[in-house]
Amino acid sequence: MQQEIPKVTERELEIMEIIWKNKEMSAVDISAHFLRPENGAHFKNTTYTFIKRLVEKGVIERREPGFSCVPLFGRDQILISETKSFIDRVYQGSFNQLFSQFIENRVLSEGELKEIRDLIDKTVKGGDGNA
Repeated sequence: MQQEIPKVTERELEIMEIIWKNKEMSAVDISAHFLRPENGAHFKNTTYTFIKRLVEKGVIERREPGFSCVPLFGRDQILISETKSFIDRVYQGSFNQLFSQFIENRVLSEGELKEIRDLIDKTVKGGDGNA
């Protein structure tokens, strides 16, 4: 049975990006990263609140000593889950509707079109189009 992947908010995802990049990180260091003015967070407690929510959701594990945060899910797992949730919510689960709307409303360069064709070819040849 596949473990259900918890939903994460935009701010939680920002925190996860920092943890994934570092593999393991103390709450103090995570908070320090977001205290920089260019990152938009000004309150240490706000970051700790988001870290606490991630622990409660089972997205990260808190380890002692030093309140070290370790991811329990990989980046790809979370992003795929969030993408599926978005497609389900906005496009009634239809990737085709998402893709059609995207390509009809955006001018794609030859390079982008080639990348898309190559990805489709690779998926078809691989036989597993389920992501």
